[in-house]
Formats: sequence, C-alpha cells, structure tokens
Amino acid sequence: MPSYGNGVHVLMIPYPGAGHILPLMDLTHQLLLRGLTVTIMATPKNLHFFNPLLSLHSSSTLQTLVLPFPSHSSIPHGVENMQDVDISFVPDFAAALSKLRDPIVNWFETHVFPPAAIVSDMLLCSWTPLLASRLGIPNVCFVVTNAHAASSWWVNDLDSMPDCYRKLHLGCIQSWGLVFNSFDEIDNEKTSLIKEEIIKHDRLWAVGPLLPIERGPILGQDDQVIPWLDSCHKVDKPVVYVGFGTQIKMSKLQMEAVALALEQSRVRFVWVVKESMVPPGFEDHVAGRGLVIKGWAPQLAIIGHPAVGSYLTHCGWNSAFEGILAGVLLLAWPMQADHFLNAALLVDELGVAVRVCEGLETVPDATKLARTLSDSLAMNLPERVRAKKLRKTALDSIKEGGSSYKALDDFVEQLSNL
Repeated sequence: MPSYGNGVHVLMIPYPGAGHILPLMDLTHQLLLRGLTVTIMATPKNLHFFNPLLSLHSSSTLQTLVLPFPSHSSIPHGVENMQDVDISFVPDFAAALSKLRDPIVNWFETHVFPPAAIVSDMLLCSWTPLLASRLGIPNVCFVVTNAHAASSWWVNDLDSMPDCYRKLHLGCIQSWGLVFNSFDEIDNEKTSLIKEEIIKHDRLWAVGPLLPIERGPILGQDDQVIPWLDSCHKVDKPVVYVGFGTQIKMSKLQMEAVALALEQSRVRFVWVVKESMVPPGFEDHVAGRGLVIKGWAPQLAIIGHPAVGSYLTHCGWNSAFEGILAGVLLLAWPMQADHFLNAALLVDELGVAVRVCEGLETVPDATKLARTLSDSLAMNLPERVRAKKLRKTALDSIKEGGSSYKALDDFVEQLSNL
C-alpha cells in the first residue's frame, strides 16, 4: 500500500466500549498503513485492547497517551468500560472522560510534534470538538454505524432527544469531518443527504467494512469451539451461532425461551451467554449437539467457520458487518440504540436478513423461534443468496479502486494537507 500520509500526527480518542474501541483500532491500522503517525488516548484498564495494534506497528509511528479514568458519581469505582454497565451509562462515560480535556491540552502543548487533527468517537462529540477548537485543530467524528442510522437520528430525532444525547449528535454534525464504518453501495443515498442537508460540506468518508486486525488470543477464549465446529462440518453449514454482543443482558424468561427454541429446533448451535442464567439441565439435554460458551468467545473465528450457516444477532452494526463478511444468514433481533435502524436496513431495504423478534424485553415464542432457527440453515433462501452478493460488494469496496479504499485514500490526503 502506498504511503502518502507524510507522517502527519493524529490523536485518536476512543469511546470505552468494545463495540467502539475495536472498529476505531481497525481504522487506526488503515491510517498507519497509509503513512500517518497516531497517538491513541486510553485509560489503564482499556489499554489491553490495543495490544494487537501495538504489536503490528513501530513505536515511532504509534504511541499511546494513557490517562487515569476520571471519577464520576454515577460510575461504579474501578469501572472503565461500558461492558460492565448498561446502556444508560453512555452519557456518564462521556461526561467523565470530558474531564481529561486539561491533561490532553497539557500533553499537546508540551509535545514536540503535536497532532494536526483529532479523530474522536461519536459518543464523545459532546466535548471533543470544543477540545479541538481550543487546540486550533479539526475534530473528525468517527461514526461506528452507518449513514442510514445517523441520518434518521439527525433528520427525525434531534429535537426530541434528551439534552445529553442532543449535544453529542450536534457535536458530530458540527465536526470538521465524518468517517463512517460503512460503504457507498448501501449508504450512498444517505451520505448524500447528510452532506447536502445536514453538514453542508463534502468531508464525509464511508470507509467500511473496516476489516478486523488479527486480535490474537484473549483471556477466557474457549479452546474447544473450533475443534467442535470442525467436527460438525459434514454437511453444508449445519450450525446456528447465537450471540448478543457485549452490552446486552438478557432476562431469565428470554434465556429460557432461547434455550427451549434451541432444544426444540434440533439444530447444532454455539450459544454465547454473558450471564450464568442458562436454564438448569439445558446443557445436558443438548450435549453433543450444542455448545454454550460463558463469557468471551472468538466470534470472528466462529462465524467465519464453514460449519456456521446462520447467526441470531442483536444487530449491532459491528456484529451485523461481521456476519455479512462471513457470508452467514443474519437472524435479526434488534434490541436498543441503532439496532432497529440496522435491522430495517438489512431486512426491509437490502433483504439480506430475517427479522425474528424485536425489543430489549421481548420474550420470543419458543416454538416459532425453533422453526426459524431450523429453516435458517436452508441453502436456497433468497435472503442467503442476496447476503452472498452483498458480501462480495462489501469486499470489492475495500479492494484497490473500490469506493471505501478510495475514500480512505482521500481522507488521509485531506489530513496530510492540514
């Protein structure tokens, strides 16, 4: 890959949640490959996320700025990542991290080669554009979702949002530039709308799918799952993967319904659970036919395995993208945040997913869900055929000459001109 970033220095400020840190890390990797110099701000307990990236790049081009996590009356002591709390804490984390403005300014003013721009997560844009303005440099808002979701919020919902959310969305809109983890072929109409009607300039880049860098082993990895999947691969894609991300905590009734559906469906499955509320006796009933993984699981390796045919997902954008790139059929159960808008895009507009349920507290009908799980493994489903085409389109966009490849090149060129 050509290097034309001229070593221009950029400060990346991630939001402390796995679904935000990981795509920002993948974006950072692409910027480094194109010749930029990067500093990533992190708090001590989130630093380990960046180890794979730090091992890939020289310390002359990639540094970390480690600052202590500021105390906040609403955030439990010692908690530095959203995976330890629920979604209601989003504004509290942004408010806590805003207290790092002065330490960042001090670091900037004493740096021999200070950054020419900030790239900050959208959930921090209640304060990062003001920080950038104080430093006399531009802020680029990194939007971890797609323009369909963002345009819906910015056109329809701004006036009805609570003030803390309205402030961060306005910060996004008022930033010097916007980067989306999406691609033109599914988002062009909405990115055009945002440029023409909302931000009134062209500094918007759809650079996805941001391919995950090799993460390496993480503590808690379940070593048995890949050999087990290898043993399942006797017929075409016979396994359903069930996983709802790092943020969703399911109720006892929801767990029971999913367990009953998996049992009734007779499908082979891998089910990743955050809680230890798996119904008693369930694992014995499905022994040999299904695996339950408690805690962290190597999701990319699982859904990329040739034995996996479908994926029951909450429709977080990262997870949905991973499913699309793995060529599996998405079974959508949107629950919160952008999930509903992502499901509408994937199910209603693109026709590459099947909606099975929706709502954070909804308890699905186990018999219906069992039938859906069983039916989802058929190879001739129209959604599966369309999903395969979408996978190819997505991968073509990041090849040299593709829409996202060119957008990344242009983004780096604009930064290098600052």
